[in-house]
Amino acid sequence: DYPTAFAGWNYVSSMGAIVSGVSTLVFFVILFKIFTGKQKLAANYWGDGATTLEWTVPSPAPHHTFEDVPVIR
Repeated sequence: DYPTAFAGWNYVSSMGAIVSGVSTLVFFVILFKIFTGKQKLAANYWGDGATTLEWTVPSPAPHHTFEDVPVIR
């Protein structure tokens, strides 16, 4: 046992363990849904807003992707 003066810190530690456990469970549920789901990704799976220069090249970007430095406006 421990002194009652540490009861508050024991509660804080217990709540942290519960939050950690729940977040781990959510993580594994998301992994399960990803690997068992049948949804196919689109070509631009980052979304419609990902149209800036770094998202227009394949990943990993090949060497000398651009002949000239592109102008960004």
